[in-house]
Amino acid sequence: MKKQEQDNTRRYMMESVSIIGIGIATMDIYCYKNKMYPGGNEYNIAYNAKKQGAKAAFMGVFANDKVGEILEETLQKEQIDTSHSHHEEGSSGYALVDLKDGDRVFIDWNKKGVTDLYPFEFTKEEIEYIKEFDIACISWGARVNHEKIKKLAKYGVKICYDFYDNFTLDDIREIGPNIKYAFLSCGHLSEEETKETLKEVISTGCEIAVGTRGADKTVAYDGKEFYMQPVKKVKAIDTMGAGDSYISAFLMNYLQMKADESMKSGNNIKQALEKAAEYAATIVVKEGALGIGYDVNPKKLSEIINI
Repeated sequence: MKKQEQDNTRRYMMESVSIIGIGIATMDIYCYKNKMYPGGNEYNIAYNAKKQGAKAAFMGVFANDKVGEILEETLQKEQIDTSHSHHEEGSSGYALVDLKDGDRVFIDWNKKGVTDLYPFEFTKEEIEYIKEFDIACISWGARVNHEKIKKLAKYGVKICYDFYDNFTLDDIREIGPNIKYAFLSCGHLSEEETKETLKEVISTGCEIAVGTRGADKTVAYDGKEFYMQPVKKVKAIDTMGAGDSYISAFLMNYLQMKADESMKSGNNIKQALEKAAEYAATIVVKEGALGIGYDVNPKKLSEIINI
């Protein structure tokens, strides 16, 4: 098959993958640059999935302020479906980021944004909509508790869950049985501790567990074999959103290969990990989580956010 035909086939297969992010939409405000960048775990996953060719949607809570408007319009410009998002009175989520000793650090964030105040309950109609997608991505920060995860799984929603780095054994045992794919930030664990953690996740019934470890090798486990993937070395400008881009690329490639009978093999996980590392490397050389920035005066946030 000629390269052009191969590219067209791959593009078609990618378009057959559908991913919805359910959770956080926020604005990262870089005070030292007078710039703000859209982001949020599931927001980033939906955006990156669309950029890679998927049918993508985001289901979050947008505030009735200027930032809420910008956050939703940024997705809509990329033809990412936000039709099942909620719109509420209150403050958009935001984080203030500064530069200290050469490193970006979070110096403050609003604890009571609209995602916190108006968490999803998931109506029957919303669940039916979510079920249209191959996978629903949710994280610890999405304010979707254990019982709601269980509810979604009960009605047939396939879930990828990001546990972050503050997971507990109770979290794993509560959530693990109701999800297909798990991602855990394991930079604080050794390789062996990461493997033991992934074993625990898989023992609950989860299909694949992936432990990212910062600049160290990512570890994945499917109950049969461990897979190791080094990061792709690039000169990073900004690591904001790197983990989310990794998740989106892994899912895109794994689901595409899983759906393609000609590509079913024991190497699917390994290949998806490699593609995820390659894609994440393209994200960390951009400013902000998505490479999309807007001018802002950090001293006048009340003009664009309901503070």
